[in-house]
Amino acid sequence: MWYIKFKIKHSDCVYAPELEKLKLSVFFYPLGNYKKKGFIFTSALQKISGKANSIKKYFTYLKKHKNTLRIEQYENTIFTLVKHKKVKTTYETMYNPALIYPAPAFLDKKGFEIWEIACWDRKPLETLISAMSKSKTTISFELLSFVKRTLHEVYILNLLPKLSPKQREAIELAYKEGYYEYPKKTDLNKLAKMMKVGKSTFQEHLKKAEKKIIPRLIE
Repeated sequence: MWYIKFKIKHSDCVYAPELEKLKLSVFFYPLGNYKKKGFIFTSALQKISGKANSIKKYFTYLKKHKNTLRIEQYENTIFTLVKHKKVKTTYETMYNPALIYPAPAFLDKKGFEIWEIACWDRKPLETLISAMSKSKTTISFELLSFVKRTLHEVYILNLLPKLSPKQREAIELAYKEGYYEYPKKTDLNKLAKMMKVGKSTFQEHLKKAEKKIIPRLIE
């Protein structure tokens, strides 16, 4: 199994520019795609991190976007069906049926996307890299990894759906600020202050999140 990881920012993305504007980040799960009458139709699930008001604005933006055909929302999770022009090489190669998406993409607050994609053959990945890096709409492209791995080394299960909003916020903040690095770049007092809660409250949210996630990692 061949595996690539890359970071990209492109001007024709439906999602990233608005996420950057609203200071939101998203775990993006491709769910399926099909081609019809010159378009590629893609279904996806997005788990959004950020302020509730900004998430509401993002949902409204997607709902009104001309390329959005279907949309549903549950708390910070959005399901979409979006169409893209088939003639655009980037979308044609990105949604090649031969590709496997072992982990969700991550769209950050600065408009960048990080993708992890696998394939039994090397060629489709080479074609994808070429299309993305040479596209006129690509603002930035960085290939982070291109290696041969077994699928179990790169496949990531969905760990976050059962976390409460506060638990999710706590563990994402801890990770972002370097709490899990060695040596630690922050402590519970600083994290609690950033989340605007007491230390004991923050620690409770964090421990409950860890208790739900760690067993799945071990399993």
